[in-house]
Amino acid sequence: MDDYILFEPSVKPLYKKSNKDYWFLFKDNKLLTLKNENQVQIPRWEHIDDLNISIYNIQYMGAFCGYNCYCGEIVDDIRDEKNVVFLDLKTLSKTVDENTYTLSSKANLLLNWLKLNQYCGVCGSKMHKKDSSSERALVCFKCGNTTWPRTSPAIIVAVTKGDKLLLAQNRQFPNRMYSVIAGFVEYGETFEECVKREVYEEVGIKVKNIKYFGSQPWPYPNSIMIAFTAEYLDGEINVDGEEIVHADWFSKEEILGMYNKSRSIGSKLIEWFIENY
Repeated sequence: MDDYILFEPSVKPLYKKSNKDYWFLFKDNKLLTLKNENQVQIPRWEHIDDLNISIYNIQYMGAFCGYNCYCGEIVDDIRDEKNVVFLDLKTLSKTVDENTYTLSSKANLLLNWLKLNQYCGVCGSKMHKKDSSSERALVCFKCGNTTWPRTSPAIIVAVTKGDKLLLAQNRQFPNRMYSVIAGFVEYGETFEECVKREVYEEVGIKVKNIKYFGSQPWPYPNSIMIAFTAEYLDGEINVDGEEIVHADWFSKEEILGMYNKSRSIGSKLIEWFIENY
């Protein structure tokens, strides 16, 4: 396949097994990577074979640029391998290209799906992978209940007021970090309705001109962030005091002095504001 679609999702291998196939292996929610000359790389099968480790919960993900991609988990301690480094995904995002980070997120999402669905939600029996060449699912052999990978949607929005951007400090944010407003979509709620509700609930203001910006898988543990921009309509900032402890309008100059760039779509929204205001 040409570069129009780089990643081809699939349940069954799309290409002949190769020593160059990618393996995304996690241990305690950290990804096994190889560090060579200050570059972090995802190991290929030729590297994994040399490590002589046991791999569990193996899933075929699909193919990236003509090479198969697999994910799985390990419990082995890897000693005397100086180039092996385990990284959490947030640290990984600062050291690799966007394609590598996205594939790593896909792998983590699939593994989290397995962990969260080990037993049937109807009868409590053990779940098993469905034997299918076209469908990724877990099935209960006792009652027939079937579950598929599901994503929990959340919105994230950059709200502007003139030449300023609304930033808020979440109680859970480390080091008093500020970011744009975000929150999970409720059942039966549109993304636009969620934008209005989350902004109003968290900081007490109303917004208008809600526009789609982009999206990003968010494997913490199984979400996707749908990003929007919006404009201030009415109201005064009044934080909820539970989730948000402080919020305010910030100019581009103020943001540049407090902003740490990352691969998150929240960071891309802030970059959009800096470039356009």
